[in-house]
Amino acid sequence: MLAPLCLLIVLGLTRFDQGPVGTVLRLWLVERPASLLSRLTRGQILGVILVIALGAAVVALFEAEGVRLFAMAAPDLIAWVLMFDVTVLFDLAVLALSLRAVAGWRGLVRAGQALRAQTRLWVQRLRSRTRARRIRRPRPPRPGSPDDAPQGAWTFGLSPA
Repeated sequence: MLAPLCLLIVLGLTRFDQGPVGTVLRLWLVERPASLLSRLTRGQILGVILVIALGAAVVALFEAEGVRLFAMAAPDLIAWVLMFDVTVLFDLAVLALSLRAVAGWRGLVRAGQALRAQTRLWVQRLRSRTRARRIRRPRPPRPGSPDDAPQGAWTFGLSPA
């Protein structure tokens, strides 16, 4: 069914090329699809290829169930994949590589060592603070002070009267 339709389209485009039918066919079948396809970005094309590869893997692994699963999930999956343009991911990868080249591993290693040293100092300070907070034994009262010996009823918090 599809092959005869394609042959009729090719025949119509070649036979009636200059007439009004040819111009309408050329507009609908060549120029409009070409203008729509020219708007696609590289990231969108890679996203569609990713979805097709995922669908082929699901069908290969799960056979008939994979076809049903992919048929149900494909519209949402395509929308999700194409929402995040793949060129953004490539831009991030290039940015990471250029930052690595600019900063170099030595600078990153030095920053990591400095961070580790600061962390060690912080931990040592915390440990030294806990040692300084030890409870000391109270000194005995000096001789002759009023706290030498409690007096009668005041010992248990009772009033003398």
